[in-house]
Amino acid sequence: MKAALLRSYGDVDQFVIENVPMPKPKAGEVLIKIRASAVNPFDLIVRQGFMAQFIPLELPAVLGGDAAGTIAELGDGVTEFAVGDRVIADFPANGRGAHAEYGVVPATSVAKLPANLSFEQGASLVKAGLTGRQTVDALEVKAGDRVLISGALGSVGRAAIQHLQEIGAKPVAGVRPERLEEGGALAGEALDITASSSVASFDYAISAAAPVAGNLIARVRDGGQIASIVPVPEGSKFGNRVTIRELYHRTDAGTLAAVADAASRGLLFIPIAATYTLDQTGAAQSAVAAGARGKIVLKH
Repeated sequence: MKAALLRSYGDVDQFVIENVPMPKPKAGEVLIKIRASAVNPFDLIVRQGFMAQFIPLELPAVLGGDAAGTIAELGDGVTEFAVGDRVIADFPANGRGAHAEYGVVPATSVAKLPANLSFEQGASLVKAGLTGRQTVDALEVKAGDRVLISGALGSVGRAAIQHLQEIGAKPVAGVRPERLEEGGALAGEALDITASSSVASFDYAISAAAPVAGNLIARVRDGGQIASIVPVPEGSKFGNRVTIRELYHRTDAGTLAAVADAASRGLLFIPIAATYTLDQTGAAQSAVAAGARGKIVLKH
């Protein structure tokens, strides 16, 4: 099978397309014929070697965490799926990722892809959808609560906003001034998150953009809560007067199924900025690095 192999840590010129052996699912795993995979900013960090101390890869390695395709083979004990099922899958960062024609993952990292969603749409949902929901759930937000989201027009921010709307909460998009109209159209209300403020009017916030973390924290009342998926810069916590929950994406099949269901009902949409082919993996990563507004997806 073909795979986009990262030969060595470095720039995008380290990707090569080569034939590699077909993986075989073990007990509890499934083999997926991958039809689309998404490129995330995290993939760029891994490629450059910045995570090598924490996630050492055996090179050459296959990157890519978000995939959509069909079940090609079941490992022993897997009963919740059948060969041919359309699915989305959350691949771990172990060097055996989704930028290949086939891939193996635990069945607990897979959810069915509704018939009204394309494979490209499915691949766009995985980590953004999971992380967006997990930030909201960590705050235990209720219907009617007003929640500020920085990085609101990124994929995770969009997923969080749309989940807040789904549960009846009131999201406020924290965006740059030139994107206030776009943020308001998405969330219903938007504010300039780049501007400092002495008015703390939020009980809850979601931090998805590190450069404005201080501005976001300043807008949360004493005793309020923030769910953050980005590192909180030193000196921006203002005496720990709010609770900051630093979160990391967590694989969860039940949440992944809820993400797919929300998307199928029109309650979750992540825009796709551009699609590339598998042999354009390097160009796709360059597009993410250039700040593409929306998901970059590889069609296999």
